[in-house]
Amino acid sequence: MLRQRGAPAEAGHRALLLHGLGSSESCWDAFAAHRPPDLDLWTAGLPWRSGGPFAIPERDESAWITEAIARVPGGVDVVVAHSYATVLLLALLADAAAGGADPREELGIRGAVLVSPFFRQRPEDFSWAELPGFLDRLRLGAEDGIRLMARKPLDRDLRTEMAEHACAQLGPHWVVRYLHAYLRTPFLPVELVGLPVHVVVGDRDPIAPPAEGEILAARLGNASIDRIDDCGHTPMAERPERFSLTVRQFLTTLPAGHPPAAVN
Repeated sequence: MLRQRGAPAEAGHRALLLHGLGSSESCWDAFAAHRPPDLDLWTAGLPWRSGGPFAIPERDESAWITEAIARVPGGVDVVVAHSYATVLLLALLADAAAGGADPREELGIRGAVLVSPFFRQRPEDFSWAELPGFLDRLRLGAEDGIRLMARKPLDRDLRTEMAEHACAQLGPHWVVRYLHAYLRTPFLPVELVGLPVHVVVGDRDPIAPPAEGEILAARLGNASIDRIDDCGHTPMAERPERFSLTVRQFLTTLPAGHPPAAVN
């Protein structure tokens, strides 16, 4: 399900926004209110959204992203992905590059922004002992999203109960798929991705370690990183004006084909 956010921009760029696991299109509301004036925004409601299907037939989740890009009228200049969606988009770009394809020609996009990405360099960076911690991350992510989207402060116990319900709605199927996607990151040939990529992390992110985003930016073939101070897992909702600034600066570099330096 695609939706255009606000009045279309008269000129400039068109961006497709992809939400994370157990989240929804509403995670982009604050950014949409502070978007760069020449940026035409589209959001996609994806199967891994909050309230989405309990389970879906087996399918490469990256295919949903390809389909969403293809359905945006007029094409997409930049894809902005958050959290779980960053892993899927990264796999899509890396697999295309490994197959000898240029994402600019394959998908028609000119750049990508990865917000709070998950990434590890080596298979041995994962351990059996941390498996329970991955479940805790998903619960924490759901609770954080509920806190940010709530119109008024919620009692901590109520947030925890709502987060548990959200995770139960997603079911074990998506937990397994999240882990499968995350565990695959050490094997992705990300250094082959020549598309301009801008990585954005929050310095206080308790869910996707900022250091992983920094490692990813260093490994990518044509990337930069912006670390936003006093920010957690959802920069576009927590610091929308600051996030809009980093996106706007990235857009200005697209004609040159390379990402910007970190924003001060």
